[in-house]
Amino acid sequence: MSEKYQPPGGPPPGYEPQRPAPTGNYGSNNPFRNGQAQQQQSMSDQPPSYQAPQGPPPQWNDQKRAGLEDDYRPPPGPPPAMQGSHSGYQPPPGPPPSFAGGDYEAPPGPPPSHSSKGNEYAPPPGPPPMQKSSEPAPPPYDPWMAVPDNALLPPPPSFKQDTSPTANADYDDATRGHTWIRNNPLWQPRQHDQQTLTRISYGDVRLTTPPNTKNVSLESRRPGQTHIRTTSKCTDTIFLSDIPVYAALSDNPLMTERAKTVYFEIQVLAMGSNTPGSGDAGIAIGFVAPPYPSWRLPGWHRASLGVHGDDGRRGDVVGIGMHYQIPFQAGGKPRCEVFYTRNGKRVGSWDLHEERDRDQEEGDVTGLEGENDLLAAVGCFGGVEFEARFRKEEWKFRP
Repeated sequence: MSEKYQPPGGPPPGYEPQRPAPTGNYGSNNPFRNGQAQQQQSMSDQPPSYQAPQGPPPQWNDQKRAGLEDDYRPPPGPPPAMQGSHSGYQPPPGPPPSFAGGDYEAPPGPPPSHSSKGNEYAPPPGPPPMQKSSEPAPPPYDPWMAVPDNALLPPPPSFKQDTSPTANADYDDATRGHTWIRNNPLWQPRQHDQQTLTRISYGDVRLTTPPNTKNVSLESRRPGQTHIRTTSKCTDTIFLSDIPVYAALSDNPLMTERAKTVYFEIQVLAMGSNTPGSGDAGIAIGFVAPPYPSWRLPGWHRASLGVHGDDGRRGDVVGIGMHYQIPFQAGGKPRCEVFYTRNGKRVGSWDLHEERDRDQEEGDVTGLEGENDLLAAVGCFGGVEFEARFRKEEWKFRP
């Protein structure tokens, strides 16, 4: 629709009329003429009436104005303040702000995007990012739970002997260990939660016993300490830490660009008959990358190392450590030095890649080079008693 232009009433706000100049040439000493001039002057003081200019102003365009009116459509959907809880859409009163003139009527019905389905709010799937899930937290780290399911530990082996003379297991045990290792690949490094990382940094670590273990007594008397006693009938058994002492995703020098030392100690309280060289008992201390067979001592299979001894004296404090450093060349693996101590003094060391057994399966250091989580490991056979210490405040050696 269109309408004709009607000028507004009255002169514009800034209009000032111009008065005409007086006419005639009267002398100032002629009273008659002076009176006539004053009359004419008073008449000239009245401004002429305002006359609007002909036609609409230049910017007025009937065609454009009509097009704006005819083409206007309200925006689709309800305004942002319209919530789904309303039963129906009500257009706002009056025309839109840009519309002027004429009678405005809202289009019938709600906009196309407004429907009864829109009134029902459906939350997105899953909880919000900051919302805690109702699912139970993952189970704690278990060094004896292998992954996948077919890697579960077998039942305790049947030993023909109660002890391992001269710290050597029999051939059947070794064969079972090799078979178990081949069927159970190394675990991938795990992203540990902050609580576990804090425990590692403070040395709040304890040793655990394998499932179905016999002839073993284990007690944790304080944080970072484990006391273990075995009988003379204890066969080859390994005790692993309940959490890693080295977390690859947090400690690897390739990621942190700084060196990392892993270390712990044990104090030997008793060993067999306490007769050096008798071979009726022994202890091995070291590290393993899980999983590892429960009836094999550290250092006998892949991804493990250990220092073995059957001549420990009562009261000796023995420690073992691994010192990782940044590689000399970019793209290489971290350098690693293994060292061991006795009564607070460093007594030996070797490069991780320096000495390897002729059998690749036993000498394979894959898993020890910094790319896998490492567990502290203490193995024993026969009657022994020792205390493992993981808090640096209790160590005799200062790394």
